[in-house]
Amino acid sequence: MLGIGVVGLGGIANAHLTALKIAEDEGFARCVAAADLVEELRESHRKEWEIPAVYPNHHKLLEDPNVDAVAIILGHHLHADLTVDALNAGRHVLVEKPMANTLEECDRMIEAEQASGKILQIGLTGRFHPAPRKAREILDSNDLGPVVTALSRFNKNWGFGGRRYQYRTRWMGGGMWMGNGVHAVDWLTHCIGSRAVAVKAKQSTSMHYQGADDVTTAFVQYANGVPGLLVVVGSVNGCATDGIEAHCALGEIQYTIRGSVRVGQKNEWREVEHDGRHGFCEQYRHFAQSIEMGMRPQTSSEYGRHIIEVLQAAETSSITGREVHLTDYHRMPW
Repeated sequence: MLGIGVVGLGGIANAHLTALKIAEDEGFARCVAAADLVEELRESHRKEWEIPAVYPNHHKLLEDPNVDAVAIILGHHLHADLTVDALNAGRHVLVEKPMANTLEECDRMIEAEQASGKILQIGLTGRFHPAPRKAREILDSNDLGPVVTALSRFNKNWGFGGRRYQYRTRWMGGGMWMGNGVHAVDWLTHCIGSRAVAVKAKQSTSMHYQGADDVTTAFVQYANGVPGLLVVVGSVNGCATDGIEAHCALGEIQYTIRGSVRVGQKNEWREVEHDGRHGFCEQYRHFAQSIEMGMRPQTSSEYGRHIIEVLQAAETSSITGREVHLTDYHRMPW
């Protein structure tokens, strides 16, 4: 069973720990250690989740021989350094999205991965939830024909008052676009099934007094000729909506990331059932299988870098008012 050390016990950590409990019950992975600077968090999580060992920092955790792999669940500005440390220590790594704040940081992470011979998977969880998995199955069946255009939306109440400072400043990788737009770009790319080649976008900070965006609209052109549209909004008093609307040659498919799937053909909508499995657990299953089989994960380091290039291209486009063409064609396949 794969022994995983969790680094960072705030924010989304409980979703990861829930997934690892399910994984332990199914016999493929479990949480063997955790690290956090805050003693209160370490102790409360140790008791609640029955974690065998807790440490005050990731350096101590990496000395634990029971840790085969590390899940890095910290602020975006910390992803690169901690990932490199873990890979250099001979551990496989699952790092939360976004991969890093800059392409230069992504490249450092990829170099460390290649030098270590270990697996680096990016925590772009969306595709592992049951609705997107079922949607991908339907699209791959070709019953709807090829995708001809698609819309990806991620809208939420930004919760400014309770949001940590690092997520309210772009300098530390904050803002709605880097924090949540990264998911929307991944969902769209997963649906269309090709590399992005050009981006035209408009961003603004329209609803909050912060050093980062809260609204982005982006048009993305993909290498297979399919265009996609992204609408990402962190609102003051809005409602949460997310998902994909994909128009295909022979019909339409709509799905929310943690909800339902429906197919539209001949002026009728048909609800489609899915397996209802825990998305974070399926992400860990894929991580464990990638390690066991020595295969590149779906959300590999190269793929994660590509998503960062799309995000940064949108920012550049919004500043310059021009379409930005991506430059990573020379890089290895995902």
